Amino acid sequence: MKLAHPELRSRLASEYVLGTMRGRTRRRFEEYLKRDAALRAEVVRWEERLTPLAERLAPVEPPARVWQRIEARLDRAASRRTAMEAPRKTGLWHSLAFWRNLGLVASVVAATLLAMQFAVRPAKPDPILTAVLAEEANNAVRLFIEQPRANVLNIKMVKPWANGPEKQHQLWVLPANGGAPRSIGIINSKGDTLLNLSEIDSKLIDGAQFAVSIEAVGGSQSGLPGRIVCKGTIAWIPKRPPLPPKQT
Repeated sequence: MKLAHPELRSRLASEYVLGTMRGRTRRRFEEYLKRDAALRAEVVRWEERLTPLAERLAPVEPPARVWQRIEARLDRAASRRTAMEAPRKTGLWHSLAFWRNLGLVASVVAATLLAMQFAVRPAKPDPILTAVLAEEANNAVRLFIEQPRANVLNIKMVKPWANGPEKQHQLWVLPANGGAPRSIGIINSKGDTLLNLSEIDSKLIDGAQFAVSIEAVGGSQSGLPGRIVCKGTIAWIPKRPPLPPKQT
């Protein structure tokens, strides 16, 4: 892994922060971080960009029934242990049942609180995604895409294109199942773009990657992308559940 190219360093730092970098590549990258202060600073810059996404997930107050279940389980566990154990010595501190119950109570609380984190989540949180799009030839990062709320895409330009007025750039989503690319819309070739369209979410449902193609003015006339100039993997936050199997 050679990290001399600034745009490659930025791309790898973004993948490291997003969590899409895994396995041996991630371990090697962490070794570079230990001895490269500039690379650590690049990671910090990406963390500052992405941290606000997590902050948009509002905390949820646990419903009363969750605490009632915890108390009921603790009471039942303590009652069973007390009935089974006979203390060998008098006094609370010499009671084997007391110490066993205390350990059991701690385990039940820990397990229940862990389960509660999943039980109290909203049933249908707004989808949130991020993606870093780069050129395959030289790893030059071009775009950073995030979805802060339903049916909205915020496309931030990292490195503008120098195409003339006779060309435009079009954003596509590439499905995970290998199906046909789906057009999201025309984007600004030289600056940021905010897309607010009612059908965006339906086009993203099984998205694996974003891609950008260069097209004539007005976009693709064939319904398929022309020359793809950059693409990047979509990272869902939180991770989306698996899609249901297709009906035949």
